[in-house]
Amino acid sequence: MKLLSIFIITFLTTANLAFGQNQQTSDTITWSEEYRLTWMDFRGEPLEFTGLGAEATCFLFASYSRPTAFSKIKCNVSAVFDRSKSWASLKAKNELALNYFRLMFDLYELHARKLRKDFSETKFPLDPNPLFQQKYNNAMTGLTNEFNEFRKQTKMGTDSEALKFWKDKVAKDLGEYNGYLE
Repeated sequence: MKLLSIFIITFLTTANLAFGQNQQTSDTITWSEEYRLTWMDFRGEPLEFTGLGAEATCFLFASYSRPTAFSKIKCNVSAVFDRSKSWASLKAKNELALNYFRLMFDLYELHARKLRKDFSETKFPLDPNPLFQQKYNNAMTGLTNEFNEFRKQTKMGTDSEALKFWKDKVAKDLGEYNGYLE
């Protein structure tokens, strides 16, 4: 029994725990203030039968690590653009459409910052996974709701006035969360 107790204590104090939602592929771009998407980033094969001229795949990558079971966890959140799953047909490549996808990526970054803020204000229990997952799921719900509103109001990027409104809105919101850049 004493040996089992020593083993458990040793395991708990030396474990390096890391959990996440998604595994990034090597053909991804993590959001950065210095980099703006270009059509060259849309490397996937166009899917002409969809009725869409282009499609972008973005996601929030979230993980946490804890050097020991009793240390504070460190959360990492990134907005990620997947080049290999994003595509555009030749006839869809125009400045308005590219701005739509850039703004979409910015919206993902905004929600990454909101999630970073939420994680930074959270006191995680000894088993952080359920609370971590709950907060991640809530963030994804918020992102999905705002993204759907963005798509609707901009008519999926075809309404230039609505795009301007959203660009200003997202830029303002990003500024409010500047303290939560990765």
